[in-house]
Amino acid sequence: MRLEYFKDKVFELLNDAENMCIKDIEMNDREDKFTVSTQDGSVFEISCSQLRSPDKKMRLCWWMKQH
Repeated sequence: MRLEYFKDKVFELLNDAENMCIKDIEMNDREDKFTVSTQDGSVFEISCSQLRSPDKKMRLCWWMKQH
């Protein structure tokens, strides 16, 4: 799986998550990060990076940091 495809799918999951009360999703493609704002005023940062590909045995991961 390529990182761009993974980021697209993460965006779709967040965008379709009606029960999370997401107000806005900003994508920074250059830094491979999402900034997610919720209705209650919380702001989260999600960073995506590919640690391994099938041919190089790397992992694909993401993590969130709350601001």
